[in-house]
Amino acid sequence: KSMPDSQGMLFVFDEEQRRAFYMKNTEFPLDILYINKDNKIVTIRKNAQPYDETSLPSEAPVIYVLEINAGLSDAWGLEKGDRIEWNRLN
Repeated sequence: KSMPDSQGMLFVFDEEQRRAFYMKNTEFPLDILYINKDNKIVTIRKNAQPYDETSLPSEAPVIYVLEINAGLSDAWGLEKGDRIEWNRLN
């Protein structure tokens, strides 16, 4: 039903291609960041609404999709073209 602002959901795919997500089974609003193989944001879908089945596609091929709480992309000043970095936990 919610997620702490310090967390997100990172989807990692095997190959880079255009992707589309929707909110059919999600109970809270999200910002969806589509990220290419160079870790650059190519699309930000802001404030995706719960239970909405509307397709929210990337504007270019991506290999990662990061979902964060709605509003955080604006609060953090994220923009298309920004580079994202993370550390993998084992």
